[in-house]
Amino acid sequence: MSYRSLLVHIDDNESSLRGVTVAATLAGAFGAELIGSYLVPTRELTPFGSAMLPEGLVTQMLQVSGDAQAAAEECFRDEAARAGLSAIEWRAPAGDAIAAGIRQARYSDLTVVAQPEPGAAAAGFVTELAHSILLASGRPVLFVPYIGARPSIGERIIVAWKDTREAARAVADAMPLLVRAKSVDVLAILPPSQVEEKVGERIITFLARHGVTARLRPQVAEDIGAGELLLSQVSDLSADLVVMGGYSHSRFQERVMGGVTRVMMASMTVPVLMSH
Repeated sequence: MSYRSLLVHIDDNESSLRGVTVAATLAGAFGAELIGSYLVPTRELTPFGSAMLPEGLVTQMLQVSGDAQAAAEECFRDEAARAGLSAIEWRAPAGDAIAAGIRQARYSDLTVVAQPEPGAAAAGFVTELAHSILLASGRPVLFVPYIGARPSIGERIIVAWKDTREAARAVADAMPLLVRAKSVDVLAILPPSQVEEKVGERIITFLARHGVTARLRPQVAEDIGAGELLLSQVSDLSADLVVMGGYSHSRFQERVMGGVTRVMMASMTVPVLMSH
């Protein structure tokens, strides 16, 4: 089992380059093709809009847009070259960027998206893009914190386990990384009402069948504090990757994420691989 194609989002912000660095490292480790996708908020000029603007302003807007895209492509190709990659592809799809991101992610084994810096102009768009790809593409997403990632990715993994479809998918989607890891800890966070249940033992057996030796670490916490507990365990165990299900509240709009997912998306300190 391996990753054969990795899609990475890139835009005009420096934080997205951290995602490219991580994606290039993983592509090199797995011998995978790396696809760079330039996705920015839609800013196409309609014929009517162009006609309403001074000709010089339209030309300037197109020049700025083209220069930004060319600079992003150069950064992508430079990072791929540093990683020694030969199988690469650059894409800059026209039209709705969110729809394009979802469509491209469906045909990739793993999509990498870098967390935007707090307060960045594109933060809202990147957050919407990330959530949309996670919930609608049917493929796993690797989120990279805006502070960057450690040189090692996937050597010490924490699996945030719940007995749910999303968590089961995340474990299966992360299997290429899990089988390579030096250590895997399964963190089963239980509410006080379930402390007597043996949640997590079956996933340990499942992982063992795939050659992954994992340690079960049951923890007791209410849902409201589970995200903070997970972040503290990342620090205590010196983890460099978290694997978890990405949850949403189905009764509300899709972009309203579950509590632990929301905490990790906002405060992650290491890359987080999520599946929905």
